[in-house]
Amino acid sequence: MKLPFEFRSVFARIWDAMVENLGLKILSFAFALGLYAFIHSSQEAQRALPVDVVATLPPQAAHRVLLTPLPDIVRVTVRGPRSIVDEMKADDMGTFRLDLRSGKVDHVDFDPSAVHLPPGVRAEQIDPPSLSLRWEDQVIREITVQASITGQPAPGFVVKGAPKVEPAAVRTMGPRSVIDVMQFARAEAFDVTGATKEGSYERMLPLDRPPGRVEFETQTVNVKVEIAREELQRIFVKVPVQVIGAGRGAATPTEVDVRVEGPPDLVRSLRTDQVVPTVDLHSAGVNTQVSGSGKLPVMVELEGCRATVQPQNVVVRW
Repeated sequence: MKLPFEFRSVFARIWDAMVENLGLKILSFAFALGLYAFIHSSQEAQRALPVDVVATLPPQAAHRVLLTPLPDIVRVTVRGPRSIVDEMKADDMGTFRLDLRSGKVDHVDFDPSAVHLPPGVRAEQIDPPSLSLRWEDQVIREITVQASITGQPAPGFVVKGAPKVEPAAVRTMGPRSVIDVMQFARAEAFDVTGATKEGSYERMLPLDRPPGRVEFETQTVNVKVEIAREELQRIFVKVPVQVIGAGRGAATPTEVDVRVEGPPDLVRSLRTDQVVPTVDLHSAGVNTQVSGSGKLPVMVELEGCRATVQPQNVVVRW
C-alpha cells in the first residue's frame, strides 16, 4: 500500500533535515558529551571513610594500664573531585598509629597528615578529633576463690559442709581502683544433681570472667564436695541417768540431755524409753566393794544412730 503524496513529502523533509550536515552534528554531540563529563568530573564530592586505629601499649614491666577504651576506627571526612573521591577505599588511607608505650600520654590528637590522600583531596573532619586518656597503676593481689553448690543430690543424700577449693586464692592483676575493691573470685557452681553415693566428688571448674582489664593467673580451680547420707537430729531432754554396777549408786545431776543423730527413719521411730543414759561402774574400773564417789562418763547406746550427752560426765556416789 502506497502512502499518500502528502505523507511522503513530510517524511522526505524530515529525513533531509536529519542527514543534512550529519558529520557536524555527530561532532557537536561528541563535544557535548565530553563537556558534560568534564563538568561532572570537576564537581567536588564529600565522603566519610573509616580509618583503623592501631595503638602500641606499655610493656608488662611498666605496670601501667589504660582505662580509656580506644576506638577501633575513626571516621575521616574527605572532600575533593568526585571522580577521585568516589574511587577511594579506606584501606588506601593507612592507619592512625598511637604510641602509648610510656603509659603517661593523657591526650591524643588525630592528625589528618597521618593518612594518605590522593592529590586534590583534603581531610575536612575527623570524628572523634581527639581522645583524653586515663591511666592507673597495675597491681597484683591474692583474691579468695568462692565456690557454690547448685542442684540437689538423690533423695536420702545431702551435701556435707562447704565446698573445698584448690587453690583457695588466685593471683589477680589489674587496675588498682578495681583490684582494691574485689572481695573474691567466683568459680562456676558445682552441680550435685542426682548424686547417689557417699564420698568426695571433685571437678575442675572455670572461674567467672573477671571485670574489665583484670586478669586471673589461672582460669580454673579444683573444687571438692562431700556427699553424705541425710541425717535427722532429735534432742531428748532431761532423761534420767541409770547407774550400773552398784545397787545404791546415785548420779548428780540425775538427768541429762541426749542429742541423737542418724537416718531419718530410725531417728523418727525412736521412743523415749529406748534412750537410756548409763554410767557403768564396772566398765569404769570402780571397786564397788568400797564406798566412794567419782566423776564418770555417761554413755547412750543406740543401734544405727549416734548419741551425744550433755553434760558428758556426772558425779556418781556408790
